[in-house]
Amino acid sequence: MGTHYQQLSISERGEIARLPAAGRSKRPIAAALDRAPSTIARELDRNASVSAAATAGYQPECAHQKAQARCWRGSRLERDAALRETVLSGLGAGWSPAQVSGRLALEYGRPVISHESIYRFIYAQ
Repeated sequence: MGTHYQQLSISERGEIARLPAAGRSKRPIAAALDRAPSTIARELDRNASVSAAATAGYQPECAHQKAQARCWRGSRLERDAALRETVLSGLGAGWSPAQVSGRLALEYGRPVISHESIYRFIYAQ
């Protein structure tokens, strides 16, 4: 509970690329970087690139870009224009955020967005 997770740095990703070439497995790499073996395994699984001709392997720069692209970038209503227009049209029709959320869940057969997210979007404007 007392530990705080930090993202892998570009230099750590460079070591992850270099050490397997030196014949080291995931556990010794994790020990060298003072990371959990599951972190190294997850990093290699997520970011190993494969080209059409042959295995390209793990590229630290590409892995770093992929990791940054997976980071949260604003609310869903800010990112998804179609959903934003649907929510705003419901609100414009006089529906409450809970009613808009409920209507979307009914139409799609699953929860699409919560009323709390709609309220956060409204208050951020």
